[in-house]
Amino acid sequence: MPSLADFKPLRPAERRLVDWLQVGNRAPCVLSDGLPSAEAPEEVRLRASLVSHLARGGCPQCPLPETGLRIFGALIEGDGPPGAETRGLDLDGARLPGDLAFVSCRLPELVLLRSARVENLFFNGSALRAGLAADRLHAYGDVVFDEVVTGAAADPARARPAPAEGGAGKSGAALFVDRLEARGSIFLDGDTACGEVRLLGARLGGDLSCTRARFAAGPQERAFSADRIDVKGDIFLSGAAIDGELRLLGAQLGGDLNCYGTRMSARGARWALHAQGARIAGSFVLRGGASVDGMMNLTRAEIGAMTDLACSWPAPGNMLLNRCRYGGFTGPGTPITAEARIDWLSRQDGSLRGGDFWSQPWEECARVLREMGHDTEARAVLIEKERRQRAARRARLRRQYLYEDAYWYAVWDRFLGATVRYGRQPLLALAWLIAPWLVGSLVFGGAVAQDAVKPNLPQIQRAQEWVLCGAAAGVPVPTALSEDPALGRRMPDQSRIECFHAQPEGATHPRFDAMIYSADTLLPVVSLEMQSYWIPDDAETAGSWARAYLWLHIAMGWFLTILAAAGLSGLIRTDNTT
Repeated sequence: MPSLADFKPLRPAERRLVDWLQVGNRAPCVLSDGLPSAEAPEEVRLRASLVSHLARGGCPQCPLPETGLRIFGALIEGDGPPGAETRGLDLDGARLPGDLAFVSCRLPELVLLRSARVENLFFNGSALRAGLAADRLHAYGDVVFDEVVTGAAADPARARPAPAEGGAGKSGAALFVDRLEARGSIFLDGDTACGEVRLLGARLGGDLSCTRARFAAGPQERAFSADRIDVKGDIFLSGAAIDGELRLLGAQLGGDLNCYGTRMSARGARWALHAQGARIAGSFVLRGGASVDGMMNLTRAEIGAMTDLACSWPAPGNMLLNRCRYGGFTGPGTPITAEARIDWLSRQDGSLRGGDFWSQPWEECARVLREMGHDTEARAVLIEKERRQRAARRARLRRQYLYEDAYWYAVWDRFLGATVRYGRQPLLALAWLIAPWLVGSLVFGGAVAQDAVKPNLPQIQRAQEWVLCGAAAGVPVPTALSEDPALGRRMPDQSRIECFHAQPEGATHPRFDAMIYSADTLLPVVSLEMQSYWIPDDAETAGSWARAYLWLHIAMGWFLTILAAAGLSGLIRTDNTT
């Protein structure tokens, strides 16, 4: 290991740093009052090799204080050998005895911290050359990127960072902290970095805060990559502006994904937010002026709750929700109406399905609404789901040139939609019984007005009272009871039924009611004891028409009742995912 003598002569800033260590000052070593420029004077310039030597505790005559190495306002320039992975700060595999803090420092070269261990890591207000890579980071506390600026947003004069000597440009990152184990927290508040911020496989015991940060994409169009990150707390992106892909594939969050006021733009990337397979125990917050300009992929994600507003949703065709599951819709103003959620679900991208229909997102939305107590809204979502799924089936048949099949499916689907809402509102079929019930009441009422209804029981039809009421009063009527004819009993102002009921023997026979008779013959599972006593008389013209309609009337009752039963049992639904 080199000694301090190997770095002599020391620069003015380096002499101040060594003196600070020798004094054992617990306060930061302040070299300037803010972030130095790239052309800063010698008074604020430190060689990266010396900083690495001191941070590792390699200087016995200037030991680190208990708080660790903390530098404020320095320009840490690279002086490593050409061809090395970095000419900048190299702390690969370091076991740092305390904190490592670079506050308002400029680090123009790649920083390496792979497999390092540190109590706390601070980059507050610092400028990093091309972003941050923190693969498999293990932090017991928080990681903070508040008011970070990266990529083209940090340097508008260029769309992509130029490659730096030593390989920084190969990855588009300025800080490599692969497999870093931080016993405390990592702070990068107010950082400026050009390129992708990378935290692949990181494990954080607290929060990841990127409040009001600005990230711009690196060479691979990724602005922020945190695949498989494990955060025990929340991820805060409140007020952040992300130009490029935000990747959270397989992320594990113990709290919220807070995108309150976040502006996400895919720019040249395929996705604005790619959170496929993410597990978010808390809420996904997308409101407060948040916007998603590009595709939002939540395929297979599991989310505790959706806290969103319609004005923050992606544009139609820019969302994927297949197999995404969530526990509810929460937060003030979060839309829970069927109309709003149908609009939300309609923003899914159909081109990725090959023209087919994914029913699971609709079923999931309905399930959540139902569990929240909004049964009517859930039913409306499912009805719309059925309509679209059946339309997709017909479109698939037409693509296969099965036009006749598509036509008959269209007829059947429209009928089911009108009668039982595709089985989602089966009792509506019973409401459709009102129409034939009213028609039957008119038909059977007209038949009885024409005296074209007779008793349904043969013994009543042969009874003396009914036979004699078939003729006018005083008209002889042959009977089987006597060789002498009997006299008719119907008065001029009476119908045969009225005459029959006027007889003592017919007074106890149930009186005909057209509306009850229509209901009794229409409902197959209900007996109102009217059909058993009366039937249209097909010997009369009006009775023959009423008798023909009666069979249609009974058939409609059976069909609509069976349809309602099929809807209740789910036989006519299309719940399978296609």
